[in-house]
Amino acid sequence: MTGSSAGDLPPPPYRAGEKPRRSLGREAIAREALRIIDAEGIDAVSMRRVAAAFDTGPASLYAHVKNKEALLRLAFDLALEELEPVPVAADDWQAVMLRWSLGVHEMLQRHNDIAKLTFAHIPSGEAMLESTERVLGLMIGAGVPPQVAAWSLDILSLYIGADAYEGWLFGQQFGTDDPVEAEAFFGGIKDYFASLPADRFPYIVGNVAALMEGGGEERFRFGLDMFIAGIASTITR
Repeated sequence: MTGSSAGDLPPPPYRAGEKPRRSLGREAIAREALRIIDAEGIDAVSMRRVAAAFDTGPASLYAHVKNKEALLRLAFDLALEELEPVPVAADDWQAVMLRWSLGVHEMLQRHNDIAKLTFAHIPSGEAMLESTERVLGLMIGAGVPPQVAAWSLDILSLYIGADAYEGWLFGQQFGTDDPVEAEAFFGGIKDYFASLPADRFPYIVGNVAALMEGGGEERFRFGLDMFIAGIASTITR
């Protein structure tokens, strides 16, 4: 039996005991940035920090991304690829829009404070373009006026991002493991409302229970239902 011996093999591109270098590329860079976001938040991301994960310097990253801002947007576009694809056609466009909105919200919640990147930014990655195209198509195909459909997506994205980011802020303020502090905070607000002069604030005092009822997810879903119902009300045919 013949074959190459160990001495015939070319030397590896790294010394024994060393890990091979990870190859640079836009997707690899985005995944590293997203990993840092998940672990420490978006403020922990830097060109130097990401480059170090590839055993290189920041200058090497500039061949793939322009700056830190572009790097964060690339990571955000990568996170959007986790979304469930929107069907091209559906009998119930409202159910599809609700499921898609909930999916975006859940994705934002999975990735630390990435919801902050939804503001002053219009995602243009392929995943978001596909989703936008199909949601627009479902709404317009159902009779929603094109201008209403277009503006609705813009305002809906603000609502989803703002709610997810506020949820993250509350998580930072109260923690996620022990709800006692959060219960004490909201309990204090409830007691304060109840203690207001009833002659000056009759509706607040008389409806404290209604004002304080429901958790964050329940209130978010309520807002989505109202929003989608409002879009549906513009269909005239």
